[in-house]
Parts: sequence; structure tokens; C-alpha cells
Amino acid sequence: MNRLKRLVTGAVAGALAAAMTLTSFAANITYTKQGSVTNYIKTDSYKGYENFPCWIWYQGYCYYYDQNGNYLTNTTTPDGYTVDELGRWTVNGNPIHNGAGNYKMHTEDYNGKSDDEIWSLMKEKLIPVYQDAIISWDYDGPDASGKQIHIDQYSYGYGDDIVWTDNDTSTYGGYGETAVTHNDQRFGTFVTVAIGNYWSDYERKCKDSIDKAYYANKVDIKEKTIKAAIGDKIGTELFNYIKQHADKTIPDAEWNPNNEPDGIKPSALDFSAWQNRKTDYGKTFSIEVTGEGIKIKVYK
Repeated sequence: MNRLKRLVTGAVAGALAAAMTLTSFAANITYTKQGSVTNYIKTDSYKGYENFPCWIWYQGYCYYYDQNGNYLTNTTTPDGYTVDELGRWTVNGNPIHNGAGNYKMHTEDYNGKSDDEIWSLMKEKLIPVYQDAIISWDYDGPDASGKQIHIDQYSYGYGDDIVWTDNDTSTYGGYGETAVTHNDQRFGTFVTVAIGNYWSDYERKCKDSIDKAYYANKVDIKEKTIKAAIGDKIGTELFNYIKQHADKTIPDAEWNPNNEPDGIKPSALDFSAWQNRKTDYGKTFSIEVTGEGIKIKVYK
């Protein structure tokens, strides 16, 4: 296959092994910059998505997008794989699911550990997730005034007290679309998780293959971040609450009269039931919404 197809285990993995040889694109580091706080790292995890046609994972299933950017349904793809009436890649008539929605970050590893040990384990779990995040290439072109500029796009970064994904040099005052900070003095927290508004529904607005893959990947990144931060069990409950709303378009006659994809839109969600809850490892956390961003504050 000409794109990333991995993430599948157990019985499904056996079916895959019997059915086909999969090609993976490793997130090879191509550039590292030592920042004042974190390492800023680029990878080539976008490879395989530079142009149509390509395969893209979307909420657990894999879809073949043709040269026009439309996914095929109920057919055999030009590279020889079958897709069902919904466009999902199948093996022996069965749609293949990569585990999205049921990912395990194995946060039982935190049990009995000190705060410093928990943070170290949390960061170890998130760095591979962020390293494999689908991020676009650098931008070379005109800015709003027509001046030619170069914008570096970083896949992820990390430091003693932070790990983040998806940031570029046009972004000021932040550490990425999703970030986890440790011992944040501003909030008095053990960890603070900042989650942006991007969701897979934005894929429908995109014409470019990289952009489609980029937005489709956002759900996986956020699921794994939430679970790593507060635990697999309570994290599943919180992620499912966010997902059931984010998968819908919220009517807004003033700001979204055409019912365009709107991301998570956390300002429209009710997080009152998510105050002073307990993580799987025993700490108290609460959810705060700022603009269209979510902060999960896990207290010491």
C-alpha cells in the first residue's frame, strides 16, 4: 500500500498479515532546534499524504481518496484493496478498525509511582504519539501583505516540564494545538492539558490531501492525550463525551448559517459534571473552557 497502514493488533493483525504487506512511513526526524524551553522537532510523518490518491484513517477506518480527493465506495481500489458501501477498507468483507475510541495508554503504570515518576511516564507515552502526528510541510509563500516568508512547521516538542504537538513559527505565545505542561505555576497544577478546537470534521472542508489527513488525525491525538493525562478509564468517559458533541455540527444562525464543520466547539458544551473529578491515579481534576479551547487541570 502507498501510505500509512498500521496500528492494528490481535486478531485483526493476523488477518492483515495474511491479506497483505503493509508499508509504514516512519516519523524520521529531519530537523531539531533547541528552543529556550523545549526541543522543536520536525518529522516526515506527512509522507504518503502529499498528493492524491492516498489512503487516510478517519475515526478508526481507512478510506481511499482518488485523484479528485473523493473517497471510493463499494469497489476495489486501483491498488487492489476492497472498500465497502461506506468507503471503509475491508478484508474478507469485514471493515478493518484500528482501535480508535478504545485506545489504551496503559495508565495503570502510574499506580504506586511518585509525581515525578508519573510525569516522566506520561511524557514517555505522549512523545511517540506526537512524533507520529500528521503535520504539514513548511510554508514558503506570500504573507497577507504579499511579502515572501518562510514558516517552520514543527511536529512536536518537549522539555523538562512540557510536551506538545503541532506548532509553527507563525504562532505566538503557545506550544501547539495540543500541549501538556507539568508543575504549571500559573494554575498550581500537577499537569495542565491544553486541547484546541480542531476535529476530524474539518476534513470535509479541505481540498488538499495533507490537510485532509491532518484533520482526520486530530481525534486520535486528542483521545490519547486525554487518556494519558487522566487515565484510561475516566479518560474514555471524558473523550466519549467530547466526541459525541464534536461529531455533530452545532446550529448557529449568526456564526455558522451554512452548518459548516465546526470542530469541537467547547463553548457549547456543558462541563459542569466535569469539575472536581478524580483521575484513575487519584488526583483531582477539573475542565475549563477558554474561548474555543479546553483545559484539563489536574491538581497536585
